[in-house]
Amino acid sequence: MRAPLRTLLLALLTGAQAAAPAGLHPVLATLPGRTGTYLLGGWQDGQWLTGAQTRTRLNGGETYTRLIPGAAPTRVQGGRPASLGQPCEDTFGVKVTPEREGLAILTSARLNAQPRPVTALPTRNAPYEAAVRDELKRLGLPNPQVNLTRLIRADLDGNGTQEVIIEARRFQNGRDDFPPPVGQPGDYSLLLLRAVVGGKVVTTVLGEHIAPQTPWDPGSSDPMPMATLHRLAGLADLNGDGRMELIQYGAYYEGSGFSVQQWTPAGLKGTPLESGCGV
Repeated sequence: MRAPLRTLLLALLTGAQAAAPAGLHPVLATLPGRTGTYLLGGWQDGQWLTGAQTRTRLNGGETYTRLIPGAAPTRVQGGRPASLGQPCEDTFGVKVTPEREGLAILTSARLNAQPRPVTALPTRNAPYEAAVRDELKRLGLPNPQVNLTRLIRADLDGNGTQEVIIEARRFQNGRDDFPPPVGQPGDYSLLLLRAVVGGKVVTTVLGEHIAPQTPWDPGSSDPMPMATLHRLAGLADLNGDGRMELIQYGAYYEGSGFSVQQWTPAGLKGTPLESGCGV
């Protein structure tokens, strides 16, 4: 096969596309159960920017695309970022119109942020329940009660093979947006990514928490084993390279936040895009 043809086929298989349009491409995320929207950072001139770097480049009036896994995208307009103040003075909120409650990400409206479909699957799925059960047993939970809360399928890297993100959790005293201070025996929160790599199914742990199997005694000298919630906020190509990043939401009883990671079959890679507020 001639080299130019090989190059063309590789570009098609990997979802390669033109670079992002010139200019700033900020990234926001909306908290679950509330209308607050955080500035995570952005992309400009071939590099990632932190929230603080992005804040100084926003004037207000920017148009964003709100993305919720399994829902149609919508357009919103954002205001100027403002610090949340103490104790989260380094966290910047952005007022968006129209507001909407619920976990979502907001990307630059000039980006093709989802170059391939992002599909929500039914959560009653035996193979993925088995994957969660196996992971929980590996972590020391002998008889887990498997509860899938979300399954999202997408071809993240554009190679023609679908990846699946599995969200599963059980908190006897928690909520969808916050866990209890301390989990009870049998409680957990898992966020997994399943992919076919080299012809084999590989599971990557994006986030995990298992409550202690012995209830914590508040009167003891042992440190409090804080429960942690892990959820998928969304999938989007945030820098125009044809690959979709993973935007994750995490929470504990005194705070919550977002982080952005890049995934390839070789593994995960972090980015400086993050935000949160807590004590």
